[in-house]
Amino acid sequence: MIYASPLKMDKQDSAITKVLGKAKYFGIYDDATNKLEVIQNHHTGGAGIFDELSKRGVNIVLTPHAGPGAINKSLELNIKLYYCGDERKMLLEAVKEFQDGKYPLITQQNFQQYH
Repeated sequence: MIYASPLKMDKQDSAITKVLGKAKYFGIYDDATNKLEVIQNHHTGGAGIFDELSKRGVNIVLTPHAGPGAINKSLELNIKLYYCGDERKMLLEAVKEFQDGKYPLITQQNFQQYH
């Protein structure tokens, strides 16, 4: 599985930020290779970054926020969004909590509570 989250800084140990599409950086973690990469987000809206994440094979985005543009684009590209809470945490910590079944799926029906 390949996971992504919006990050506050260009560092592998950066915390997940509370914005999604406007985040300056994204962490991408591949649990098959145990590789974590940080990329810069050159897009200005919620939907733009999803094309880049899709090209990189991302299956799941762990985020504390998702708007309608992100929801629609993620559905189009078959990337699932999960709410990882508002608490400060790192991507690898969020991946572990996701694998433990702690995060709800964000859908078109419930995204308003995560927006």
